[in-house]
Amino acid sequence: MKIVCRLPSFVFVAIFAFCAIPAQAQNFPSKPVRWIVPFPPGGATDALARPIADRLSAVWNVPVVIENKPGANTAIGTDTVAKSAPDGHVLGMVTLSHIMNPLLGASLPYDTLRDLVGVTQMTELHMALYAPKDFPANTPAELVALAKKQPGKLQYGSATTASYLGMELLNMMAGIKMEYIPYKGSAPAITDTVAGRLQLIIDPVLNSTLSLVKDGRLKIIGTMGTRRASLTPDAPLIGDAIPGFVFSSNFGLIAQGATPPDLLGRIHNDVVAAIRLPEISARIRELGQEPFGSSLEEYNAYIRNEMKRWEPVVKATGAKID
Repeated sequence: MKIVCRLPSFVFVAIFAFCAIPAQAQNFPSKPVRWIVPFPPGGATDALARPIADRLSAVWNVPVVIENKPGANTAIGTDTVAKSAPDGHVLGMVTLSHIMNPLLGASLPYDTLRDLVGVTQMTELHMALYAPKDFPANTPAELVALAKKQPGKLQYGSATTASYLGMELLNMMAGIKMEYIPYKGSAPAITDTVAGRLQLIIDPVLNSTLSLVKDGRLKIIGTMGTRRASLTPDAPLIGDAIPGFVFSSNFGLIAQGATPPDLLGRIHNDVVAAIRLPEISARIRELGQEPFGSSLEEYNAYIRNEMKRWEPVVKATGAKID
């Protein structure tokens, strides 16, 4: 007597999926990989992306092609990743705008947490508060004291919405009020600060700006991370005067949200290995950033936690993107 065992169709589907996912990771990449940079060519993002992409091209034996897709506060480039196939062949760089955009009421064509997944935080970018050389405060504590004596009188410049929110968080936590002066770019804000037309500017810790500090045309009131920046080891932390205050930026890497976990793991490991190469780490530091390379779990937790942290600040300021 012949016994025939018929398995339900869903079992075959489950077996196929179990086998297919590892195969997808093993067969990656099967074509050129697109690395989406949501900014115009020639900036700091390009300078960071290209050496990492070149290394990945050598490891993966396929071209890793940088595509610049600027616009809509980085949403145009990020949407390219969100609408791609979940096979790892389209990756995207992101900044704090990735976290801020949904909080600022931006009409996004994707769901940040559902349609995208973090691969790794690649770098950390320290932020600093700069002032003209004759500004009547030299430390974070002196700045807070001055702002309390002159409520609403001190003005700060910023070239990004994220930096504006960072300063508004400082206002809230210190119980002070400084007036926001928006700029379309860092260069004109730095020019005005050097000339004494602007009292403060929040901007990254970069070698180009630090050259003005070394020349005595600017000074650093303090940096904003949890630890002192390697480029400015003697600059005090704003958090020393305002306990709990932290504001830093970074560059991260994302993929399409449905990308299989083991494929994400392979991409993560290869990207982090590239970041940790001495020559690439040195290049990152030359750009004024610090190599990072967080785990998948750490980076995705960071994205969710930062959204929760900034939500009340956005609500308090009423900040929105038109």
